[in-house]
Amino acid sequence: MLTGWFASLSGFAIIEVQQKVQKENAEYPRVTIKDTEVRTVQSKFVGRKYTINIFFPKDYDKESKRYPAVYVLDAEYNFGCVAYITRRLIKNEDIPKVLLVGIAYDTDYEGFYEKRFRDSTPESRIHGRNSGGAEQFTRFIEKELVPFVDQNYRTIPEERTIVGHSITGFYCVYVIFLHPGLFNRYIIISPSLWFSDGIVFEYEEEFLSNHEDIDGSVYLAVGEDESQRMRDGSINLSDTLSKKEYPNLRFQFSLVQEENHRSLFPYAFSRGMRFIFSGR
Repeated sequence: MLTGWFASLSGFAIIEVQQKVQKENAEYPRVTIKDTEVRTVQSKFVGRKYTINIFFPKDYDKESKRYPAVYVLDAEYNFGCVAYITRRLIKNEDIPKVLLVGIAYDTDYEGFYEKRFRDSTPESRIHGRNSGGAEQFTRFIEKELVPFVDQNYRTIPEERTIVGHSITGFYCVYVIFLHPGLFNRYIIISPSLWFSDGIVFEYEEEFLSNHEDIDGSVYLAVGEDESQRMRDGSINLSDTLSKKEYPNLRFQFSLVQEENHRSLFPYAFSRGMRFIFSGR
């Protein structure tokens, strides 16, 4: 009886502490990122609403100039990181002032990965119905998101960058070969080029049969401590782009020591931004 009585008191005490902590936490503001705002864009092509995170360069409201736009995929997880790095690179004059546009889903963990994979991939018999949304997602970007950004913010329409990591890195390569001209700068980090048995290399061959050039800047990075298939895909793509000698392609590849699939992103984003905007 005594043990049960004390146990009951202990349980009530834990509940009271939890309620007190929750109440105290509710009274404090959440951490926010300076110089940002959040918008939403409904896509008729995908049939989904996207959360769009915007990062403004310093003095955006005081200036009248226009800025290159950098479209960042996976904004749920990386927007704080890319905003901080971009701010520091601008302050150090390593890159020009840019406007960041983060594309997010505003959903739970499982929903994010499901929607992200579908948006980033073409149809594949190997991966089944979880794949196949890349064309609709591209139409969303080209016909809905880019016009929205260009109409509501002071951008330079002909200067657009896309940033992707892992399966969204695959999507960036997909865009290079199937939708040339949509972007002119690419930061591709640890791309999942194994997708559908390396189909992206078939896209490159088809692209080459109809195009003689890639007009833009591409930064590609993979970590030495990543899986073999990740390293092999990136090295293969690097060799392919280098050997073809596209006349107007600025290309740099980094095989980064002591970095893995999850640790590489900050390093590669920083290096990539400096490379693609160098000589601008």
